Amino acid sequence: MALRVKVTRADFESASSDGWVDGLVQGRKGFWAYVELGSEQEYIPSSNDDPRTEYRLFRGCDVFLAESQEQLESVTDNSNAKLTNITVILYC
Repeated sequence: MALRVKVTRADFESASSDGWVDGLVQGRKGFWAYVELGSEQEYIPSSNDDPRTEYRLFRGCDVFLAESQEQLESVTDNSNAKLTNITVILYC
């Protein structure tokens, strides 16, 4: 299972392996994620995907979760909020 994270157009376009992005976690109202990106893989579309939305898939990501965008700055110091080796799908 992959974690889907909505990001800005600029972050989506500039995302690269070993880079980072931050955005809203899909399905978790008000949950933010700071993602240290792993390696990019080919995204295979799902029948549930919105055809007007673009997607990119990254494997081996470290994800830090927070309840607000402001908390993301301090959450990277809190190991309890860290998920490791996660597959992340970025979308915008």
